[in-house]
Amino acid sequence: MAHVPLQHEAHLVVAAVRVLVHKTGRPPSVDEVAELLGYARELTGHLVRGLETAGVVQTIKSPFDLRVEVQNHLAIESLPAEATGPGLRDEVEEFHERFKEKQEKLQNLFDSGAAEAQRKSRLAGLDNELQSFQKPRRNPFGDPPEESS
Repeated sequence: MAHVPLQHEAHLVVAAVRVLVHKTGRPPSVDEVAELLGYARELTGHLVRGLETAGVVQTIKSPFDLRVEVQNHLAIESLPAEATGPGLRDEVEEFHERFKEKQEKLQNLFDSGAAEAQRKSRLAGLDNELQSFQKPRRNPFGDPPEESS
């Protein structure tokens, strides 16, 4: 099931595409539209796919990126004016917030030195284990190795 963007979201995306075409003289990429709108790249890509399904924009796919052109701006009026379900933007923002929290936890772990202390204790344990290791003695005549007590 494709997400159907709201009218105000469609107007913003179409306006961003038009501004970027005016500034650069070429169809913008989804990343450029996202940057101009201040949206996450994932959310903008999702909106563009929904608008493409609705016939508002057309995407131009290349091996390197995805560019967006306005196809029929009048089709925006056929989109819903108000949200009818859970907001995708809220879900994407929540995902990014959780991601930032994870990144901060990792950064704090490395800044506090706990990771380095953990690594050193593990290496010390391996060093002790290696020093206590004794290679079994081999009999030169091919008999099984002797067990040392």
